[in-house]
Amino acid sequence: MEFLNWKNLLSILFGGILAGLLLGGYKAYEQHRKEEIAEKLYLAEELLYKNQTAEAEKLASEIPPPAVGYLYLRLGDYYASHRKLDKAFAEFQNAAEVFNSTDKPLHYFSLERAAYILYRKGDYEKSLQLLDALPDDIPNFCEVQLLKAENYAALGDYTRLTEIANRIVQSCPDKTIRMTVDYLVYKYRGKGEIKPVRSE
Repeated sequence: MEFLNWKNLLSILFGGILAGLLLGGYKAYEQHRKEEIAEKLYLAEELLYKNQTAEAEKLASEIPPPAVGYLYLRLGDYYASHRKLDKAFAEFQNAAEVFNSTDKPLHYFSLERAAYILYRKGDYEKSLQLLDALPDDIPNFCEVQLLKAENYAALGDYTRLTEIANRIVQSCPDKTIRMTVDYLVYKYRGKGEIKPVRSE
């Protein structure tokens, strides 16, 4: 019996058409799902604009990862701007957890934001612990180093402040970051062993 008889050819053709329809249906479903997630993220933004935080938080259960990480970041920013620092820290931690396995740059950014909240709370040692756990080869390296410098300045560790300042001047091209660390060094000169750095 020949394999390529008309029944087998018809089965292969039908199977190909069915597979194409299924693939097309799946793509349509995926597109619909993406639009649905985008709508929920937009709704969350509107709710936060209206200060309806409880409703915005509820949407987190309806948005799958990694997209829910963006909502956590937005909630963190909202709470930080309203001085609800414990809530902001929790949301940035949530975002870091979501992005840990899906988007490393956003994972590092979320941890940096969490460390910043700890800095704002005056928990400088804990902030530094979080920052020290981050590797050097990350996109937000310069921002992390600046936050370290600010923590050391707040702790009165002017020697470490100078070390970090010099590292920033040597490694970071961002002029705003370099000027900020210059200001920190200028502000604390005469305390400890601060030496001037140049950010030209």
